[in-house]
Amino acid sequence: MTELSQDHMHLLALARTAIAAEQGPIWRKDPEEAVGIHSEACNALWEDLRRQIDIQDGKVPVLEHPTVKQRELARRMKRQIIDACIVAVESAIEDQFHAKHD
Repeated sequence: MTELSQDHMHLLALARTAIAAEQGPIWRKDPEEAVGIHSEACNALWEDLRRQIDIQDGKVPVLEHPTVKQRELARRMKRQIIDACIVAVESAIEDQFHAKHD
């Protein structure tokens, strides 16, 4: 097998973490924790892929001001909270539906 670069090994490690969270024993034991781990790994994976694409395209990485990074993190967290709420509401509605029809 060909020797892999550090970047490639890092991507594979992130992907393995995401896959283990969605398919491993933690999913059965603590689905909420598994979703959090999976989400963080996927976000990190895409962030690193974007970084590598920028480097490949010749873009010089720019240091972000902390407030810009903080706003982006807050935006992502808000989206995750909204998504989690939607899933919880849909699940509750489905549970109520099944409870009435059982």
